[in-house]
Amino acid sequence: MLRSFTSIIPTFSRRGLSRRALFSSQTAAVRDGHEFSLKAVRPTLSSFIPEDEELSVSQFTHGQSNPTYILTSSATGKKWVLRKQPNGKLLRGAHAVDREFEIMSKLSGHIPVPKARVFQGDASVLGTPFYVYDFVEADFYKDCRFTGANDKAHRSAMIDSMIKTAGELHMVDYEKAGLGEYGKPNPAMEYLMDFLPSALPSISDPTTIVHGDIRPDNMLFHPSGSVAAVVDWELSTLGHPGTDLALLTTPYHTPREMPILGGMKDDTDEELRQEGIPSEFEFVSKYVDATGDDSVVSELDYHLAFASFRMASILQGVYSRAKKGNASSSEALKVGKLSGVIAGLGKTHARNYERNQNRLGGVASAGATRGFGTRAGRSPTEILGEVERFIEEEIIPVEGEVLGQSYRGGEKSWEEHPKLEELKEKAKSRGLWNLFLPDHSGLSNVEYATMAERMGRSLVASEVFNCQAPDTGNMEVLHMFGNEKQQKEWLEPLMEGKIRSAFGMTEPGVASSDATNMESSITEEGDSLVLNGRKWWTSNGCHPNLAFYIFMGRDASVTADTPRHRQHSMVLVPKGAEGVETIRPLSVFGYEDAPHGHSEVVFDNVRVPKENVIGGIGEGFTIAQARLGPGRIHHCMRLIGMAERCLEQAVKRADERVAFGKPLSDFQSNQTYFAQSRIDIDMARLLVLNAAKKIDEGGAKLAKQEIAQIKIVCPAMASRVADGAMQIHGGAGLSNDFPMAHMFAWARVLRLADGPDEVHLQGIAREELKSQRKKWK
Repeated sequence: MLRSFTSIIPTFSRRGLSRRALFSSQTAAVRDGHEFSLKAVRPTLSSFIPEDEELSVSQFTHGQSNPTYILTSSATGKKWVLRKQPNGKLLRGAHAVDREFEIMSKLSGHIPVPKARVFQGDASVLGTPFYVYDFVEADFYKDCRFTGANDKAHRSAMIDSMIKTAGELHMVDYEKAGLGEYGKPNPAMEYLMDFLPSALPSISDPTTIVHGDIRPDNMLFHPSGSVAAVVDWELSTLGHPGTDLALLTTPYHTPREMPILGGMKDDTDEELRQEGIPSEFEFVSKYVDATGDDSVVSELDYHLAFASFRMASILQGVYSRAKKGNASSSEALKVGKLSGVIAGLGKTHARNYERNQNRLGGVASAGATRGFGTRAGRSPTEILGEVERFIEEEIIPVEGEVLGQSYRGGEKSWEEHPKLEELKEKAKSRGLWNLFLPDHSGLSNVEYATMAERMGRSLVASEVFNCQAPDTGNMEVLHMFGNEKQQKEWLEPLMEGKIRSAFGMTEPGVASSDATNMESSITEEGDSLVLNGRKWWTSNGCHPNLAFYIFMGRDASVTADTPRHRQHSMVLVPKGAEGVETIRPLSVFGYEDAPHGHSEVVFDNVRVPKENVIGGIGEGFTIAQARLGPGRIHHCMRLIGMAERCLEQAVKRADERVAFGKPLSDFQSNQTYFAQSRIDIDMARLLVLNAAKKIDEGGAKLAKQEIAQIKIVCPAMASRVADGAMQIHGGAGLSNDFPMAHMFAWARVLRLADGPDEVHLQGIAREELKSQRKKWK
């Protein structure tokens, strides 16, 4: 598994070379210590080179592993390549030129490879085994950007052909090609290969031929851009094709100045496209198109981490050989020192893997395929563009129909509109799913903020992307505090969108602005918990797909000595549990928000197992604060999107409507509204992004001041913008023919939901007084 890479490090020039320039720039006189006797080798070549034909020898300068030479006929100019093991003591299994010869021979006719001529395993001939193959007249490029390509189209054609060739390699039937035993591991390695996938969430385990060192500088290209030959098969074996795909995509994660594989990390997707280079997501998509299988990229971060680990290990060997003086390249000492840099890159990929593979408490989240699930190599900008297009092209055109079913009332309004399910499947298939959860999506809160803003433009968009409240908050609770069983039973189907959930916290009998007022009780009886209480504003409480509630109540066993914030617990309650009764849906400014509803629910001696408690007895208040932090910021993100759409609708209406001989947009009062709305929206957005940044840097607890600020600012701002838009629309603005009235209702609700403004103002003032007073002490 850790055999040395052949030519693992490109030399430091970034200049592409044509076949005409190859010898002057890539070959040189045989270096000291690398000489061999032509006379000794001639008998091995006799089957295809006449013994009396004079040959000259030069050596390739590119590459760090097996010394490689050009044999040139003085009479005909024909050329062959001789490749041998290096001299000196070698690592066991490294520099396996016999493997290279075998696979090149058997892959002929399947993918482009040079014609393999002869293998000589008798080390007494040249001091080490060697083999010979036909030289391929073709273009050669040393870096991932194909520097020196004729133009953008030429570069693009070569990359497409490279991807297609990799796909063709991975689709070769290795049994029919006579490679069934190729690279077969020993029993110990077989054990490890079985163990490693079982220890990690794994979606697929395909076995294909893999090159093991597939890169542009191990391919030769026709002037048309198609691959002429794939060379350097020393590391080839049977294994997971993700190994090759990881090597091909590694340059997307290294900076331009790094001399290893080149680098494109600092280039934007658009800058790459200007050069004819696809983005990483486009690159991977082309590979999937070539193979017809997307399972290979489902764990790409894992393969990138392993590729970095393997490369770093091999560079240690390169460095060691350089110190001993038997390295193939004169630059081996310099590049061998890069092992630590590559190891650091591997650590980054490993962390990405842990986040993006949904290691939720050790349980993989079902339905979350990294390859074409959420990020899959796409930049946040790319995902944002896809979200925007999906909302404008797929959601808003049917928004009126979906909401209309709710507005009409009656039994049917409490059914989920069939088009919603269609939209959800489309969003899931495009990897626009569960974007709110950083450990699933790989997106930071700042990155998700821009997407949630776009979702706020439609009252149904968040649900289409499975980013709707209260499910998002409940998923965060189970992700952060749920045990393995709870995650398996409730979190996974919730993240798949198969079920819905509700959160029971607010109560009608007490002032809920102080959560410690809660009257609902939790009593321990043997192995059970008995729940009693009346909850209201329980969102999703009437949804036909509701599967469970998270019930929050005070522990009956608390004493006067129990701290106020250690008296509550959260418990999972199945919808059908005996004693749970939905009394009614509550309306908001006349909107029942069917089929979700905001229900009043009674829990009358509801008995559930103790194992249904989340986190532990007495942890409820801590969990609630952790839940509300991200939830509040999600609401504020969406409110900005609502305000943007209201302003957009107002401007459109003002331009279309004429009063007193001129468009409404020409009236100064309306222009003042437009200007003030723009200022308010942009100020609110900056506050939200600042809060998101603080959460990314230190968590919701350290961002409590910033979260409180946006919770006050955003609902008030959205209310003002929506109110002004309704005013410009006149009577129409109060109807459901336009979205402003419903959005106004939501904005007004959010001045109360997740804590009223007054509580947040008090908290901000308390912290500000504390901060200012410190200056005078």
